[in-house]
Amino acid sequence: MMRKLVFLLVFINIIMLFSASPLAAQPVITGQSAVLIDMTSGQVLYDLDKDKQLYPASTTKILTAIIAIESGHLDDVVTVSGNPPRLDGTRVYLEEGEKVTLRELVEAMMIHSANDAALAIAEHLGGSKEGFAEIMNAKAKEIGAVNSHFSNPHGLTEKDHYTTAYDLALIARYAMQNETFRKIAASKVLDWEGQAWQTRLINKNQLLWDYEGANGVKKGYTPEAKSTLVASAERDGRSYIAVVLYSSETQVWKDAAKLLDYGFSNFQQITLAKPDEVVATLELDESDKLQVVPRQEFSISLPVEEKKNVETKLFLQPLPEKIEVGQVVGQQVFTVDGEEAGRVELLAANEAAAPTSGLPYILFAAFWYSESLAKYGRLSDAGEED
Repeated sequence: MMRKLVFLLVFINIIMLFSASPLAAQPVITGQSAVLIDMTSGQVLYDLDKDKQLYPASTTKILTAIIAIESGHLDDVVTVSGNPPRLDGTRVYLEEGEKVTLRELVEAMMIHSANDAALAIAEHLGGSKEGFAEIMNAKAKEIGAVNSHFSNPHGLTEKDHYTTAYDLALIARYAMQNETFRKIAASKVLDWEGQAWQTRLINKNQLLWDYEGANGVKKGYTPEAKSTLVASAERDGRSYIAVVLYSSETQVWKDAAKLLDYGFSNFQQITLAKPDEVVATLELDESDKLQVVPRQEFSISLPVEEKKNVETKLFLQPLPEKIEVGQVVGQQVFTVDGEEAGRVELLAANEAAAPTSGLPYILFAAFWYSESLAKYGRLSDAGEED
């Protein structure tokens, strides 16, 4: 039988130890819409009309690629139908009846932006362009990209094919957590041995050559979408994703570089939770104690020269009579200036029995932050939560 326990909250307040100087001026972007997010936490660090619905062009292929990779069928041999060879735009000149592995199609699509490869992927996995579009929209919503609608796998303009800078950032962040995707997105060249065309393909993302730490992800262009770009870079353990929509061919690279520079120059990454590090020890009764650890690491970006109030709360859920190692016992929630920045599940580090009455008593609470942060801690009064 489950015993209902009052939820327990622990507050730890921390303040940046830097002067209250303002952030450097935000970059001026040529594109109509843009966003910069922290790859680790998903925080939005810069926003220019990030939810405006616009055509994505070939940045669409990020979603197509991760769906193909997650299908688990990259070694499948795909027989090309008569439809891909008839597509307009960038191609690798697939021919009807040609046999190519799904992996090769994903690589050609991401590195060369091949529209015919994208359609061949869609028909193989979804049965048709329309069938694959249903898969794309379901996956986008699962990721959290709720202001988008996809009707094709390649990004050629269709009226009901649109997205937002923020949705693309969410999709790219999700995709970049996949090792296979990351490797393909960072590939600069691909030797292509097709039936009709043999060549060395050069990645169209010029930031891979021109920007320090660049590691992805996709460039796009159509006359209706103008130049679009999803760019990612990593330096010294910090990773950011910049998205620019409806920019010009010459300015889109500068726009993305400005956003990434803004992230690297003005923010620092702070680790707020480490797996297997005890954040609290609870006394359940006179003889039984429970140690609590985060399930995973969690970090956020904070301005290097602006004070921020970072607070963490521990929420313990109702506990069963017997608590097993690895069992979820609550959540650790982090806020920055009162706004939630993220949360991680808390796990039991040892076996224990829940108290027969009353609340657990906190014997110890510790949190793991950068040395640039000062720790201030207090226990709140216990409160009810439904």
